[in-house]
Amino acid sequence: MIIVKEIIKKIILVFLSIKVFLISKKIEVNKKNLFIDLGTNKGQGFRYFQNFFKLKNFDYILVEPNPNLKGLIEELIIKTNHKNKIQFINKAAHIENSKKKLFGTIEDQRGKLSDGASIIEQHNSKMYNPNYNLAPTVETFDFVSKLYEFKDYDNIIIKMDIEGAEYDLLEKLILSFDKIKNINHIFVEFHSRFMKSEDKIYFKIRENKIKNELKKKKLNYTNWI
Repeated sequence: MIIVKEIIKKIILVFLSIKVFLISKKIEVNKKNLFIDLGTNKGQGFRYFQNFFKLKNFDYILVEPNPNLKGLIEELIIKTNHKNKIQFINKAAHIENSKKKLFGTIEDQRGKLSDGASIIEQHNSKMYNPNYNLAPTVETFDFVSKLYEFKDYDNIIIKMDIEGAEYDLLEKLILSFDKIKNINHIFVEFHSRFMKSEDKIYFKIRENKIKNELKKKKLNYTNWI
């Protein structure tokens, strides 16, 4: 069964890669372009997407709140030989500037470098219970307000894998979308499927509303994995 799931995932990734390639070809290389990787973890998303959205044509912002990954990401940026084109934000993308508990680095069996850490308690409720006392505290920043700083860019591509925090963030982005004209595409992973039933129902309802609103706003998005 595990092998079948892996095969299906690889097939899906092939089709997604074709779509990413087609999207990338629509971006004019002589424009000022920005790729924002929300939830970069160890830089997996950055490594993947920069094959399509080349560093010579794009600036990058890598966002990852887990303090245990700071050194790895900084080392990755240096190795690209394009560190002047890459900014790293060691905070959680959120709807406000504040501080939040980061769940998953203690509770998750994947450990301190887990790619499942989140500021949302319910984000992985199917897998483990959050430990509020042991979870570290991290800084958050208002992502939508941050977008206003990038008004000089012609195109912004966003990859959003933020372990359940996408619901709050996208709801705020939708309300502000009329003021932000340069978002070209969003790749987003929704995390309701990792939640136990009572949490999943609530977040799935929000997810469907978000998708409907994105379509109404004609904001291009792709469900990611």
